[in-house]
Amino acid sequence: MSIYSFKITKGKFQLTLSTTDKELVGDQLGKWVKKASEYTQKHKVQQCKEIISSQINAEKEITKQKIDEQLRRMPKPEPAAEPVVNETSKNLDVIYSPVKQEEPQNEVIQPVIPPQEVGFDNILEKSIQAPQTELSFKPAPSIKKDNAFINFISARPVEKKIDYLLMTAYYFTQYEQKPRFTLKQLNAKLMQNIAVIIDHSVLQEAINRDYIECLPDLTGLVGASEYRLTAYGEKVLLDE
Repeated sequence: MSIYSFKITKGKFQLTLSTTDKELVGDQLGKWVKKASEYTQKHKVQQCKEIISSQINAEKEITKQKIDEQLRRMPKPEPAAEPVVNETSKNLDVIYSPVKQEEPQNEVIQPVIPPQEVGFDNILEKSIQAPQTELSFKPAPSIKKDNAFINFISARPVEKKIDYLLMTAYYFTQYEQKPRFTLKQLNAKLMQNIAVIIDHSVLQEAINRDYIECLPDLTGLVGASEYRLTAYGEKVLLDE
């Protein structure tokens, strides 16, 4: 019977196999060859990695040395020179520099009071605040009169100023579509056309009699009290 044997040596280690089974020897030998090939391939890959890594590090070092050498060769920047001041510029600065003027001592400035303009609004406001028994104001010819309003007032008998108030309020409501009015608007209408002024006492009497009512200022934009002719005031006016 044949005996098959082989010996494998690796450094200090030695492996010997002897057997009569030929297939076992062949199979085991194939495994050893395969393992040896895998080891050799891995060893070559690791060697390649180490070689590439060393080459990269060497290139980095060479590049760094070149950059340092270029920086050493570059000229250093010179310090900035101080600006040269031209003597002519100095002289011009002295010539055109503002001169501080001395303030006058003990000088009293009298305030200038503009002349007061005597206009329609001033007369109207004074007449409302301080009414006179006989009105001295005469409308200027240049003021455009409302002939329709004058005809409306003239067509009805008027005994008291409260009648003028009711008729003007009615005229605002029916003919000018202005149911809300201020005392100044009402007096402007009367004064420009028939030279009559309604003071606060007459207005208050109309309010007390429920002919006129004061409207609340919900928006705060009017700036003056607004009034309106009541249904009772309109009835009293039309029944007369």
